[in-house]
Amino acid sequence: MAAATLAADLVPFRWPESWTDPRHVALFEGGPVNCLVLSGPAGPIAEAARKAGMSVIYMNSLGAAPLGELNWDTPAPVVAINRLVWPRMHALGGADQAQAGPTGAPWIDSNSWVARLAAARAPSKQTWLDFAPPKDEAAPTETAYRVAIADAEATGARWILTLDAKLSRSLAAGVASALKTWRSILATLSFFARRKAWRAYAHQGPLGVISAFSGDHEFMGTQFLNLAARRNLLYSVIDRSRLAAAPLAGLRAAIWLDQEAPAPGDAGRLAEFARGGGLLIASRAASPAFKGERRLDCAVAGYDLHTLGKGTLATTAKAWDDPYFLAADAHSLVSRRYDPIRMFNGSGCWVHHSVAPAARDRLIQLVSFGSMSRAGGTGTSDVSLRIAAEHRSVVLHVLDGEPSPLQPALVGANLEYRLPQFATYAALEVRA
Repeated sequence: MAAATLAADLVPFRWPESWTDPRHVALFEGGPVNCLVLSGPAGPIAEAARKAGMSVIYMNSLGAAPLGELNWDTPAPVVAINRLVWPRMHALGGADQAQAGPTGAPWIDSNSWVARLAAARAPSKQTWLDFAPPKDEAAPTETAYRVAIADAEATGARWILTLDAKLSRSLAAGVASALKTWRSILATLSFFARRKAWRAYAHQGPLGVISAFSGDHEFMGTQFLNLAARRNLLYSVIDRSRLAAAPLAGLRAAIWLDQEAPAPGDAGRLAEFARGGGLLIASRAASPAFKGERRLDCAVAGYDLHTLGKGTLATTAKAWDDPYFLAADAHSLVSRRYDPIRMFNGSGCWVHHSVAPAARDRLIQLVSFGSMSRAGGTGTSDVSLRIAAEHRSVVLHVLDGEPSPLQPALVGANLEYRLPQFATYAALEVRA
């Protein structure tokens, strides 16, 4: 494994087992991929890669594991997570019918919430996502590969780039269509490599989600992150073991997910957050640790709302057992009026909001799964955004174009940015 100081610069590629010719290393010449991940001993290939200036890592040295089985305390600079999903919008019955959840919203598979959790649990490490194209379906298109890359990169993670069997064979044979897809893959990786400063931005939202995210608390904690992200409920992940040092300032609300009372120090910090004007949402088991004051009307069924200093405390008499409905309840309790971004006509997009290290400039990233069939997608149009924070300029970045300024339009009493049609990914640099 490369040294920790170099891990952030590694762009990994899983070498296909069917490639036995070391000359295929030439495919990476001049591109961003600089790390081969090998499944087993492959002396000539490893030697060719090192001669080309590439790092070589063997898969079994990464200690890749499912989310619930990871050793977060490993001294290695990389956390590798496997058994993940292929990022896409599910198709049901045909290319124009998307599988939806109970509310009719499109059902999207994404690994970005996993990467966000990994960043919170191992903030000093790089996150690598290990997943492959589905074997029992049509081979992914060029667009599908770009979505898979963008889904990881938008959260500061790396996908261990893994090709499907058909593309591997065709690329090795020099088939023109495969080479075109390969060039598109490399161009997508290069786009993010040129913007590596974005990886230092901290993902933020109005809701702080607090949990151990493991053991008895793994299901509710992880699935809440997954389902809240599907709703584009922006949040900050807070590992409860790090709650004492977690930045709560700027959050509108915090939710204690675990079905047990917080330790006295954690309870005191959360009560202080609420008394300062925040909304604290507590599980049934945690609610006795907080003493609400004056009772308030609550528009969300099943919750009691009380004042707590300048803020409020929301509790429930019923234990949470369904993360889907809990995510919906939390979004209603927090209220969309506190969203740092309001998106319109973007139901096929996942939104990521992060803040520069100096906490001034912001980055809004959209990964479009819209109009996707099982194998690819066609992009999106008519998406517009309303940005709450004061700012002086917005610059648009897309995969196949130069950065360009965006001008706001007055819609009613609000300023909104209408995005030109884009495929797969768009980012807005919001400069204060």
